[in-house]
Amino acid sequence: MKSLDMKEHCSQVQLTVNVLGSVMVPPSRPSPRTTLYLSNLDDHLIVRRRFDTLLVYNNGPPNVYSSQNPVEVIRDALSQVLAYYHPLAGRVKRTEDGRKLQVDCTGEGALFVEASTHNTLSLLGELEELKPSFEQLLFQFPLTAQVEDVPPLIFQVTRFDCGGFVVGVSFNHCLCDGRGAAQFLQGLAEIARGETKLSIEAVWQREDLKPHQRYLVRFQHDELLESGFIVNPNCSRQQQMANVKTEDLILASFFLSSDVLQSIKQPIVEELKEHCSTFEVLAALAWRARTVALGIPLDHTVRLLFAVDVRKAFDPPLAEGYYGNASYLACARNTTAGEVVNGSLSHVVKMIKNAKMSLNEEYVRSSIAFLEMKRSCPEMTDVRMCVEDAYLTDWRWLGFNEVDFGWGEPVIACPISLLRTLGFPIAFLRPPEKKSGVKMVLCVPCAAVKALEKEIHSLV
Repeated sequence: MKSLDMKEHCSQVQLTVNVLGSVMVPPSRPSPRTTLYLSNLDDHLIVRRRFDTLLVYNNGPPNVYSSQNPVEVIRDALSQVLAYYHPLAGRVKRTEDGRKLQVDCTGEGALFVEASTHNTLSLLGELEELKPSFEQLLFQFPLTAQVEDVPPLIFQVTRFDCGGFVVGVSFNHCLCDGRGAAQFLQGLAEIARGETKLSIEAVWQREDLKPHQRYLVRFQHDELLESGFIVNPNCSRQQQMANVKTEDLILASFFLSSDVLQSIKQPIVEELKEHCSTFEVLAALAWRARTVALGIPLDHTVRLLFAVDVRKAFDPPLAEGYYGNASYLACARNTTAGEVVNGSLSHVVKMIKNAKMSLNEEYVRSSIAFLEMKRSCPEMTDVRMCVEDAYLTDWRWLGFNEVDFGWGEPVIACPISLLRTLGFPIAFLRPPEKKSGVKMVLCVPCAAVKALEKEIHSLV
């Protein structure tokens, strides 16, 4: 593969999956029957949804697991790990006034689905296509289902004729963020491999993020609506988002080798005279390329929003093993499309660095207080999005790529649903086959992909 490799995905090949059965898997031992508090970071509109992950496993070299059925191994381990993560075996419900969500620890369990297909893993490619048939790898409740009616945790293990298998996992985002979900899956994998104790203890402690009298609303928080969802107040093209259909979108994937990344980063470091992370540089590049490709007018206000782990921003830091939502959306704002497109890349990197630096404990505690003061209970359908807002997620170091149930690490770990949830997003993933570099995936309308490719190549 070249140092910069771009792929478009338009294949019409279909996947056919047969569901063989489903069962509710409860914890292996009784869990405490109680109701648990969800923090305001767990319970605002942007996380009142599910996020889905696909982990793809080859039928690797012969080992002790080669003759075992991954369905049985994972299902049995799931029951055991839920004894440590018992809230995931409960149900989310609303408080009496309907303004907030909480967890009822019922011990009902997680939904586990067994499936098979006569296809081979080669059909999946690198899981970058928006193929409707791929949704069969994740059990789907109707979109109209109420939050109380859907288990917080849903598993589906699909075996392929080639001997490989795919683990599809759907989490209620209110109970955990990406790092917390990966921690849970790593714990599950440890038990599947025969460990008797988790290497990282599961920590709930959502009360640590309750609104605190010491931390009142000290910032304006323009990024937060009363609903608790981040939206661009200057957005002028929101209505256009609703008119874009899934079949009009394409996922464009670019592989940037470590050498290419270093060649981009070095002059920026020299100009700014300070350390710049690969994330900051790549985010600046992707933001500029997306802005150009979507043809956003240069005088329009634009923003880049990306999650920052704030576990260590608190004093003391949140406990190791805390698996709740402890990420906050940093927001590079107060800029125009023209500044992002025509300014130096170093300037864009600096904006991103400043957005990250602003997320200290005082700011996050202030936002928690703000959400408490403005709390309401709208649904996801109330959310407005616009092309001027770019949403970026970085999955490279969350831990999904290290989830080994005994058959080795996944060859692909992909946040499928996120790439179709927030309008025209950007994702950074680890490349397959242990290549050194970053796989950058952008979701754009088909009409914009040529402009996107041209801009990416001009920047690297």
